[in-house]
Amino acid sequence: MDFQLVTGGPDTADHLVFTTTFTHNNIFYKAALAETISWEGLRTGTYDVLLQSARGTQRLTLIKDKDHWRTGGEVEQIGVIEQAVADVLGAAISEVRR
Repeated sequence: MDFQLVTGGPDTADHLVFTTTFTHNNIFYKAALAETISWEGLRTGTYDVLLQSARGTQRLTLIKDKDHWRTGGEVEQIGVIEQAVADVLGAAISEVRR
């Protein structure tokens, strides 16, 4: 799995934003992930995800729940993804965070 970080300007505290591609169950995915920031500018511990594949586009939130990631249940979420895909995205976040 490859990823590409998106960075801001100098002297700016960058929040984590990146793109990645991966294949799961013979389906190729492209994802853009952004660390969710509150209106006060604080990290919330969640990530907004735009996920594209041959099955369409999904928008979702990833939430870390102890040692694993799960999708949020917000009304705006489009579609439901497999837990295994959420795990791959969570692994990507952990990899990029290092």
